[in-house]
Amino acid sequence: MSTQALTLFNDSGSRSGKFHIGQVLPRVAALFGLLALVNWMVSPADPGWLSLNPTPWLVLPVLFGVRYGVACGFGAGLLTALLLVAGRYLVGQGMNFAEHAYAVLALPLFGGILGVVSEGLRRREVSLKAERDCLRKENRRWHADRELLVLARQDLQQRLELQGGNGGSLDEGVAELLESSDEFIPEDLLNSLSRTVGAASVAVYKLPAGSKSSTLVRVASVGESARFPGYLVADDHQIVSEALERKCFLVQKSLLESPPSSKPGYLAAYPISGPDRRTSHVLILQDLPLERIASGTFDVMKSMCDRAGGVFGRTVHDEVEHRSISQLEFYAAMETAVATHDEYAIPSILVRVPFDFGDGVDPAGSFRDLLELLPQHTLLSNSHEEGQRSLLFLLPANSDPVVRDGLRDLFFDFVEELGLGREHSPHFVMTAAGQSPQQLWGKLVATDQDVSFR
Repeated sequence: MSTQALTLFNDSGSRSGKFHIGQVLPRVAALFGLLALVNWMVSPADPGWLSLNPTPWLVLPVLFGVRYGVACGFGAGLLTALLLVAGRYLVGQGMNFAEHAYAVLALPLFGGILGVVSEGLRRREVSLKAERDCLRKENRRWHADRELLVLARQDLQQRLELQGGNGGSLDEGVAELLESSDEFIPEDLLNSLSRTVGAASVAVYKLPAGSKSSTLVRVASVGESARFPGYLVADDHQIVSEALERKCFLVQKSLLESPPSSKPGYLAAYPISGPDRRTSHVLILQDLPLERIASGTFDVMKSMCDRAGGVFGRTVHDEVEHRSISQLEFYAAMETAVATHDEYAIPSILVRVPFDFGDGVDPAGSFRDLLELLPQHTLLSNSHEEGQRSLLFLLPANSDPVVRDGLRDLFFDFVEELGLGREHSPHFVMTAAGQSPQQLWGKLVATDQDVSFR
């Protein structure tokens, strides 16, 4: 997704450890002159304050060492020492090096030491900032994955309700997985699948770590263990080897027919990835009651496998403000947006993006980029109107038309980056004076409107 970073301020003047001698010398001379004036006014009989320990002239190497680093601190101290020696000779005081050598040597040495400490602290600061930025980026990625999971769960719930199914078992299964630890426990996954979708014979095999061997090791199973050998060669079963190669959920085509039917061999296979997105296990389905098979059955299984594997198992940092909500909550937020427009004349934008993507389209990366660029407090939901699944966005109220045009461009970029056609063009609706929430909702979910596409 094409983005443009806007620099809000120039940080070139921050402490970077770099300096130009043409800029530093006048400053050293100015501070030296100021201290010399104070020295002459306060203690004219002791030019250079060499009788004081520590001498106030240490201020010069300290300031420049801390500000600019080793080279400048040492140079400022050396230059100060030379000027002090020259100044005492000019005023006829002379200098006893045996008595005052410590002061002359301490100036450059002290400036260099403080420069080393200062540069070390600056490097540590840069390292911590880079680590912070990396953690924030990782946090945004996990947050976007979580939002996709929540939206997928809401969509599955709606589809099950439309088909007359009961989503209670799905809610219970997902809730159990959410309460489990971050560690992947195959037995818990199989038990949840058995209760949720009625999987009568299913197993989890583990891939050998750091090996290119196609031999898988069984770690858990439900049903007749004789159907699942302890060691399984993936190449002997096309559905397993192809699922591992393509890293996707593969199902026998006959199961998706109406009415569904099963052929000999494994019915489905799905590689399970951990938090690092590396495939560590594979789920193999041998038996599933045909009366339990519906269009959303395998979507439910995929969502539960993804959650159990830990892909969506990380917590979300408090600074992330986007939130996926149900349709009822989304409608209530839309009513608030209408009231805000009526009271303050500040419009809010609602966006609907058709989300019926093909198997070859992976929206995760583009979705993460989109969430990263959207304003904070953006609300997300989904809808299933007239057989079309869509993502819904409610953007915070904004009175700047330039900002609103920029937000529209973000959604167009999102759709274009996925390589989708006109039928997936984003649909925009803006609150207006005198418009009821019902009218706004009708315009938002209407699927027969012609929307211009860039």
